[in-house]
Amino acid sequence: MMWERGNIKVVERKLIRHRIGLTYPDVVGLKNQEAEVKINGIIQEEIYKMIVEQGYEEDYTKEIWGEYEVKLIDEEVLSILLYIYSYSKGAAHGMTALKAINVSLEKGEVYELQDLFIKNSGYIETINEIVKEEIHQRDIPLLVAFETIDKKQDFYLTSEALVVFFQLYEYTPYVYGIPKFSIPYRVLVDKIDEVSPLNHLIK
Repeated sequence: MMWERGNIKVVERKLIRHRIGLTYPDVVGLKNQEAEVKINGIIQEEIYKMIVEQGYEEDYTKEIWGEYEVKLIDEEVLSILLYIYSYSKGAAHGMTALKAINVSLEKGEVYELQDLFIKNSGYIETINEIVKEEIHQRDIPLLVAFETIDKKQDFYLTSEALVVFFQLYEYTPYVYGIPKFSIPYRVLVDKIDEVSPLNHLIK
């Protein structure tokens, strides 16, 4: 599968090893070749880290497979999700880890949540309110009470919203999966930094 925007393309690569089978994205066609190399290095490093965190090197019965999803690609920003699934023989169920990479296609820099907003603008409080309201409205079962996101919160971008998410067992039981909460850009517009990549996404 391939995603493209103009000359910029995200092509599918495969990693096949003993007990590992996954696909991962490779970015091609950037004007800045240094940024292209940097971004692809970041993606590959993150995949390796996720595989290690799933205990692949410690558990020789564990199988790993994975895939990815492009959530946003335009001339400025790439937002992708990396899924890594693992299963050990005899386990009641497998485990899923989800990682988002949000990166500048111009400079190859990774964006953290705090990079998008004006410092002390109250963006954390606004996101917290929306998450709490959705937990209530969707009647989401919690293992522990949700209090707040942090400046390095997991998130990805779409054309219309910022989406924060939490890992398995972080707040919810396994059967609920990975909870995601969509925050429309329009409710954050007065908190977005003037150099934020979100500015060109506001409609």
